[in-house]
Amino acid sequence: MEDIAVALGVVPIRLTYGASGTDGVRINPLDPAIPGQHQIDVLTSMVEIVLGQPLTSDAAFALEVALTRANIVASGQGRATVLSDVFAALTAPTTAMLGRRPCSAEELTEWGMPAAFALHRLVSGNLAGLFDGPTSAGIDLTGRLVIFDLTRLPREGEAMPLFLAVAGAWLRFGWIDPRSTTKYTLVVEEAWHILGHRPVARLFNEFMRFGRRLALSVVAVAHHLSDLRLDEVPEAMSIIKLSATRVVYHIEGEDADTVAEYLELPQWARQAIKDPANLCAPGNGVWSLAGITQLVQHLRTGVEEELTNTNKRMAERGDEPGVPAGIEASASPWKRPDGPAWPGDEDGSGGAPR
Repeated sequence: MEDIAVALGVVPIRLTYGASGTDGVRINPLDPAIPGQHQIDVLTSMVEIVLGQPLTSDAAFALEVALTRANIVASGQGRATVLSDVFAALTAPTTAMLGRRPCSAEELTEWGMPAAFALHRLVSGNLAGLFDGPTSAGIDLTGRLVIFDLTRLPREGEAMPLFLAVAGAWLRFGWIDPRSTTKYTLVVEEAWHILGHRPVARLFNEFMRFGRRLALSVVAVAHHLSDLRLDEVPEAMSIIKLSATRVVYHIEGEDADTVAEYLELPQWARQAIKDPANLCAPGNGVWSLAGITQLVQHLRTGVEEELTNTNKRMAERGDEPGVPAGIEASASPWKRPDGPAWPGDEDGSGGAPR
């Protein structure tokens, strides 16, 4: 995405954590751009990601009470609520009412401890620096292209799914204007962070379900679906089923079988994605659209090839890009196989569009 940003004159929004705040930006999950009734959903998702499990009913109640108290305090000071306000309210609560039942400060303290431990990591622990403060000035979501640079966030751990949990709601209410006639496209790289975490998957499942109403298209790029236990994340399976178009490139071994099973690919397509020399050579992919699965050849302009050349650094070191392991560099990536390439092409005439 860096090359695309440079070509279009766009300055990416660079995210980092554990820094003093001068090197990256902060996004406040309790920013006024997110309506109050949705802030508790975002906050709950963040806490559950850090804890690695859903909140119990009493912990969820204590967190909601703390958010309400934090909003009152911040409003009285004329500023937006931040996570440290919620953390303070969780660890030093006042009394509250659960229906007609009074809840003591001691009860709320005990109930809220799991959420408090999670928020401690976000405001002063190893996850501090990304969400613990007001949203950084200068973040502009009005441009024709907005790029969040996540290269400084670790690919493992909670940082990435935490950002996606916040960004899902932040973009929904701060970026997409339901009154606008603009059509939006959201591209998410490393989408396994969505599919592998239930709290994040829940938020993005809403994007998928209401995308048409919001004039929103979602493009998710994922690798190694076999690493995910999608049977344990029903929201992720729902996202896959809601996907109108699925594009699959060459995949090795058991990964190919797992992906084919998830996507319910026909037998010929299951074999095609395992074939890097012919059927799924560089530039070819299996597309499933509206129940129809075909082999498609991607044609790119010279500009598109330059902007999407992810092997550029390898080429600079003398390696030839785009040649799969075990395939001679002289082999043509467009070579047709001996025999039918796809259903309807038994005579070799090219029955499927490419």
